[in-house]
Amino acid sequence: MSDPIEISSESESFNSRPFEELHADHVMQCWGVQGNYKPIPVVSADGCWLKTADGRRIFDLRSAHECINLGFRHPKIIEAMKAQMEKVIYVTDDFATESTSLLAEKLAKLVPGAPNKKVWFGQSGAGAVEAALKGARFYQYNRFVRRGAGNLEPAMQYPYPYKIISRYRSWHGSTTGAASVSGDPRRWFIEPFVMPGVKHAPDAFCYRCALGREPEDCGVACADYLEYMIEMEGGDKKIAAVIVEPVVGSNGIIPPPPEYFPKLRKICDRHGLLLIVDETMTGFGRTGKMFAIDHYGIEPDILVMGKALGVYCPVAATIFSGKVAEAFDENVFGHGQSFSGHALGSAAALAGLEILTAPGFLEEVTRKGQYLGEQLQKLSDHHPSIGDVRGLGLFWTLELVKNRKTKEPFARPADKYAETVIRKISRFLLDEKNLYIPADKFGIWIVPPLIVNEDELDFIVKAIDEALKIADAEITQ
Repeated sequence: MSDPIEISSESESFNSRPFEELHADHVMQCWGVQGNYKPIPVVSADGCWLKTADGRRIFDLRSAHECINLGFRHPKIIEAMKAQMEKVIYVTDDFATESTSLLAEKLAKLVPGAPNKKVWFGQSGAGAVEAALKGARFYQYNRFVRRGAGNLEPAMQYPYPYKIISRYRSWHGSTTGAASVSGDPRRWFIEPFVMPGVKHAPDAFCYRCALGREPEDCGVACADYLEYMIEMEGGDKKIAAVIVEPVVGSNGIIPPPPEYFPKLRKICDRHGLLLIVDETMTGFGRTGKMFAIDHYGIEPDILVMGKALGVYCPVAATIFSGKVAEAFDENVFGHGQSFSGHALGSAAALAGLEILTAPGFLEEVTRKGQYLGEQLQKLSDHHPSIGDVRGLGLFWTLELVKNRKTKEPFARPADKYAETVIRKISRFLLDEKNLYIPADKFGIWIVPPLIVNEDELDFIVKAIDEALKIADAEITQ
């Protein structure tokens, strides 16, 4: 047994300062100005709550970046992680571990479609999106290679379909490919060095229809326009895939009309395109079903997941349908990350899935989501700043407007990092109500852990009710 490690006096000197100061001095905050970074010191977390060094209890209304669907310190997850640490934590994928193998099989069966799927494991949703994009493009390349000489016809000006169609109100991650297929303003940070071949389609957003249609007579015109784009961008000779969030996340929590996805699935099939569904934010019970796409009764060709998958570990996955996976039976899958298929993270994920699939759990999420939605809808009766109340399961937002009639927003895409009424409300909720929401969204973010109880939901709605007075004071008639 090795001798105990002695802590040097140099290490002890770090403890002479509050750790939040060390954090601010040496940690780069994501998507933030570093000079005014003042992180809140957290000493413990339990359930839906964070406890700070000065004794405050703060409710985390964004579920730790939408990752902690099952709340903090869930005993079954902790127990599973401890047991796995006594066996094997990580090996490369030249080897197999029981937890990783079982997780892959479980996910292949849970995702809609036949169970003959294959799973690539990573650590982030962005990395999983990159795998999906590469997989889709190589699948189409492989299909064209099989066509042989037919690809030499005069109409073929590029050797294989490579374009990706996404939507403007989307966020798929911060790596180059994932950011390029995003419409979120964060994409602007990498321009002009975006990945070539990306086209953005209009959103399935009935409150702010990009095509100027009213819901009662639209006929899902946004899907029709996407098909028009497919035709004008070269159809199956130039386009590899369409990538969508089943419920738009960061850009407004926007559930599509029920007929949107069945129509989109038919469009992709008609043109031989793959449909990539990004469930990074919406998966694992967030909308009341295991995956949000389950609400719409279709099968994706590739499904991306992350965030809540690993519960307390960074685990993401890209699920390839059997027809896509077979393209790599005799060809290299050209993507990878260190820690792929991490055994400890897989054990945590398996324990999380056991909780999520327990009888009644998702039904209870749906019930609580309906209750939350009803309470939020009541707020719009006496807060003229509320333009729209949207959500599904425990995934909700209040879109705030300066004028209900014109739908003039308080925050436009270019205002993502500006001082807006959303930021004022965020500060008020944190400082006065011990309720944390992100300040950079386009509305009030209401995404509690799935274990939230009704009393906590009432606390949330009451706090937001008071905070909305800030927006009401700034509306125009």
